[in-house]
Amino acid sequence: MDDRSDMAMLRKSVARIEQRYRGSFEALYLQTGLSLVDNALKGGLRRGVLHEFLGNGHDRVLCARPTQFIAHVLSQAAGPVIWVTPPGEAPILNGLRQAGLSAERLLCIEVDPARMAATVEDVLRSQGVLAVIADMSLPLSLTASRRLALAGEAFGVTGFLLHRHEQIVPPSACWTRWRIAAAPSAPVRLGCRALLPFPEGLSLALLRHRGGDTLHWRVRTDHVTPSSFPLAAVLAHNALAQGASASRPNPASGVVWA
Repeated sequence: MDDRSDMAMLRKSVARIEQRYRGSFEALYLQTGLSLVDNALKGGLRRGVLHEFLGNGHDRVLCARPTQFIAHVLSQAAGPVIWVTPPGEAPILNGLRQAGLSAERLLCIEVDPARMAATVEDVLRSQGVLAVIADMSLPLSLTASRRLALAGEAFGVTGFLLHRHEQIVPPSACWTRWRIAAAPSAPVRLGCRALLPFPEGLSLALLRHRGGDTLHWRVRTDHVTPSSFPLAAVLAHNALAQGASASRPNPASGVVWA
């Protein structure tokens, strides 16, 4: 490929980026459905970038709660979703339907873990795709994550990396990094009696946010099923979460209850 072809491809990529930034507000963000979370993120999860998700405890490998959260976010936007997974690890469609993501919009691709990064990059370079979800059985190198980030930025496809392993996740080029876990509520007490607790909620920990603070929310769901969506409206907010000062070493201590 000669220099003129390279320059033409570069101009097309720049034109796509400029067009995306001239688009509507909805074209820039994927909303989570939680107003305080979306406001803290200046509109929601940024489109055309990479977002990393980790589970916690017994859910570290299964990543059921992060999966439900991602499915809920994508259910609110239009367009096909490509799920790239190792052989035999296809997502449970029933759980995705409960989160609102229709199976008709979902295409599952099984690939060898060694080909995961290359396959995800190919999908990120595809037109007409809303998002790609990758079941990562191994962490990505910083170089590989940079390639994926550039591909997503050039073609406007959002990447969700689900880390289904117990290894330490190294630094990456992802826009955000999340840890989503269960947040059981304390039993309700009436005098000396301890009644049943409210339905299990979620702990949303924003571990990394490019250009923003690390934050933490605790959210209670509307329904009895532990990881059901939609989420309840936020009732209270600890202002320390968003008003973190430079002198405070841990800006993630702010908590939101819903």
